[in-house]
Amino acid sequence: MKTKVAIIGAGPAGSSAAIALSKKGIPNILIDKRRTVGLPVQCAEFVSSSISSYVDLSSMPSAVNQKIKYICINAGSKTYKFSGSGYILNRDIFDLNLSEKAVQSGSKLFAGSRVYKIDRKKNCIEVLDVLEKIVYEIYYDYLIIAAGPNNIFKSTHSQGESYIYALQIKTELLKELDSVFCYFRHYIPYGYGWVFPKGDHANVGIGIEKPVSDVNLFSSLKKFAGELRSEGLIGSEVIEKTSGLVPVSGLNDLTEDNIAFCGDAAGLTHPVTGAGILNAIISGSLAGDYAADSVEASKNFLNDYKEEIESIFKKPFLTASKKRYRLYPLMNDDSGISENIKFLWPSFEEYYV
Repeated sequence: MKTKVAIIGAGPAGSSAAIALSKKGIPNILIDKRRTVGLPVQCAEFVSSSISSYVDLSSMPSAVNQKIKYICINAGSKTYKFSGSGYILNRDIFDLNLSEKAVQSGSKLFAGSRVYKIDRKKNCIEVLDVLEKIVYEIYYDYLIIAAGPNNIFKSTHSQGESYIYALQIKTELLKELDSVFCYFRHYIPYGYGWVFPKGDHANVGIGIEKPVSDVNLFSSLKKFAGELRSEGLIGSEVIEKTSGLVPVSGLNDLTEDNIAFCGDAAGLTHPVTGAGILNAIISGSLAGDYAADSVEASKNFLNDYKEEIESIFKKPFLTASKKRYRLYPLMNDDSGISENIKFLWPSFEEYYV
């Protein structure tokens, strides 16, 4: 079969690209390996209120679990509180809603379908319907890859990457919270722990960069959860467990000929905070817009996509990367954390000095 644009991955980036294309009347196929888009959830689920400029959350009320007013940074001896309005999402519902909006706009969705080969010379992808055991060949003019971190369809020029390895549990929350909490501890090196409230439950997790640190993730999460339980913040029941990868090495290659990369596949997660949902939506929407313009004009405008993404993200990501690798080695004990946290985390004025 043929389409103007094929999109691999129906997360926030891929679905946003499909919506942008369909709004301009460009035929596109959205492909996702999951039978149900949005599952499993591999995310802490917090996004800033700026998302409202890109997604009408009022049209998907069940996708928002609760509103957040503040961001709290716990550096051991002191907790800092900042205004930080945002939302804790139900990512499974949010992702599913975005993919449904794409379909309603005109996209074709192939769920439960795994792309296992890209023939760049023929502009063809081979897709296996996992349930039906049917192989499709899909020919495209342009391809958007939004297949998440560490996907097999990287640019042939992409460099080595670094990742935060994250472990998270969903557990009972014993105190009502209107803030997200980030915890910096010496036993969570090159990363941090978090408590993101979801009503009477919370996402509690840790992220540690590998192989930079050899600290065991399971031991670190167990110690972190134990600390929170001793403070009376969370209970002992574990409702869900999840894990994931967060790229922290900054921007990857954004384009290769008639292929655009967006979201985590482009390294568009903040190298310090790990935030990536909004960046995925922005990059997916732009990739869709430029691919649509390319189809309409019969001229490749993807380099303009690359330039716009770099104009938004390159400088702040470079700053964050430098701070990450300069400051984290100094934060190996309580005094190191308290002395350096203000220069590491972007909520502090000192971060921008």
